[in-house]
Amino acid sequence: MNPKIQWVAVLALLAAMNAFGIFTPPSQDQLEAAAKDPPKVIDLLTDANIDQAAVVGKDVIIEIVNLDLKPKIRDARIGSLIRHLFSTVPPDQQRAMAIALGKVVAASPAASMSPDTVSAIQQGIIALGGEGDGNAFGNAYTLAMQTIAGAPGGGKTVPPQPPPPPVALPYEGQRLQ
Repeated sequence: MNPKIQWVAVLALLAAMNAFGIFTPPSQDQLEAAAKDPPKVIDLLTDANIDQAAVVGKDVIIEIVNLDLKPKIRDARIGSLIRHLFSTVPPDQQRAMAIALGKVVAASPAASMSPDTVSAIQQGIIALGGEGDGNAFGNAYTLAMQTIAGAPGGGKTVPPQPPPPPVALPYEGQRLQ
């Protein structure tokens, strides 16, 4: 293929990506900035679908956890992030966002290491969408954690269980007292 035609094809592809609004994942610096100032997450989610927005939200949560804040400040910042994250989706899609966030948080050891962090996420979701959305997050999180840990049906291989301990049975001629 002619090099000029290749360049024209590449430029056409880039123009098409911009025209159709292809999501560009944020840089590490952008994630850190959003962790320090949660409203900045809105700008990071331009052209993102729900799953991509959930991944960005999880990444910002990890950065918030890495800031070494006091628990109350950390939880408040996570709550603020959840409010801004959920403001980027229509109200009828908030339950889908809660489910997607539950899955990606469970898949991330850094985001799900502390029960306090997971609780702060769920409390933020409940404050926005009510108990239904909070339960949807919790159920998705729990199911994803079971799947990741190798639960049956999760596609993981579960190590074989050790045999039960031997049981003393009477042999012929022996009487148990």
